[in-house]
Amino acid sequence: MVNTSLVVAVSQVTIFPLAGIITDMQPLLNLTSAQNLDHSLIEKYALSEKCLIDNAAMGVFKLSKPFIHGRTLVMVGPGNNGSDGIALASILAEEGFDTSVFYLYGRGNDENMRRRRELPESVRIVSSTHGFDTVFDALFGFSFRGEADDATRTAVSGCCDAGTVIAVDVPSASLVRADYTVSLMALKSILYEPLLRMNAGRILLFNPGFPENELSSSPDDIYLITDQDAALPHFASTDYKNRRGHVAVLGGSDEYTGAPRLAARSAFFSGAGLVTILTDSERIRDENPAVIIRRPGSDLSFCDAIVAGPGWGNGSESLFRKAAESGKPMVVDADALKFMKGMRLGHRAVLTPHIGEYKRLMASLSIPDGLGNAEALSSSLRALADKTESVVVLKSSVIWITDGESILVYDGSNPSLGVAGSGDVLAGVIGALLAEGMSTFDAAVAGTALHQRAGRRAHDDYGYYSAEELILEVGKCR
Repeated sequence: MVNTSLVVAVSQVTIFPLAGIITDMQPLLNLTSAQNLDHSLIEKYALSEKCLIDNAAMGVFKLSKPFIHGRTLVMVGPGNNGSDGIALASILAEEGFDTSVFYLYGRGNDENMRRRRELPESVRIVSSTHGFDTVFDALFGFSFRGEADDATRTAVSGCCDAGTVIAVDVPSASLVRADYTVSLMALKSILYEPLLRMNAGRILLFNPGFPENELSSSPDDIYLITDQDAALPHFASTDYKNRRGHVAVLGGSDEYTGAPRLAARSAFFSGAGLVTILTDSERIRDENPAVIIRRPGSDLSFCDAIVAGPGWGNGSESLFRKAAESGKPMVVDADALKFMKGMRLGHRAVLTPHIGEYKRLMASLSIPDGLGNAEALSSSLRALADKTESVVVLKSSVIWITDGESILVYDGSNPSLGVAGSGDVLAGVIGALLAEGMSTFDAAVAGTALHQRAGRRAHDDYGYYSAEELILEVGKCR
């Protein structure tokens, strides 16, 4: 019998304290890579597929047992994911659960059909997915490609009224909306794709018996990170304002006066020693007298890093180009992103678009956005980073960060951060870390982790909150 190894990956709001350096990141696999790795390891180590399926089913059962209630249905597809489901149905029946099985098709591979014939008599075979309390999705796993057929759509729509839905490996066909997903062998990047993240629910990981050393890295160079994987610079006891970096915030307009102020304040609370807002708007003032406000000029030698875009409105493309040509590290956010066409920023910049800004930016650069498909998204983000010579931070409930090579994914899942000004706060945080001397990639990663941790603490303290409260928590976490 193949030995099992149980690993649980927590992907909820309560994660870990901020500490340490990037070390033990969890690898994420694109579906093609997962399929290839599965086949190659079985061949390389002469693993028994039957044992792997039995182990997978038992692992899914053990992890899911606390959530199973009432009438239970296992939706079974034609391949090995379906075989996992049939084995699971057998375990459920043996454990005394009221268990039914729905076969998507009358056909299946050899192992699948063999297991169908060996199902306990107590398991009912049903023709509808309606009316169950707990539903297990074992239709396709990572093998699904193309568009769902009518039979799949009908089956999935029928289980929408279930109290609990648990996906075996991957929510099938990007249609199933699961409360829990038990990912088998390794975590899959599709589980963390921004538009599909809600389909996976709480994500758990179970290794049914593949050698752990073979699962320690991602062939796609995509990794899931937590607060433990990010480090912040420490200040010496003798450091003072000119040693902690000067951030220039380039933005603001008569219509949007708050955004540059939020970015400036968050830069201070992230450790910057000096912050200046450069704006043409006469309406922008700051109640914090430490924030310097001046008209933008051609000389940017006074600052150590630039945050361009918060509240900039129509902005000034010529002024943006001057900032880009200054040689200073910079954050390109919000209204400055529209000036990126044709720009190459010499690996000194961090772009921080949210999903809408990202779509517009990619359209302007004639690059497919890849959203809705994790493999396509990873390619598109790398293409954007390469074309602009920048680090890209794609903001959503899940944050994807790339320098054009590695991709790091942070699973935030904190809806309280979806508040006006949250992105301005992140821009200020990253700007401060750049001014303090961090590289663009490290500042993007550490800034994201700091912003996310502050959001969780703010939610604990206030419930839902404004960006002002978020900034206070940034200071406490820093």
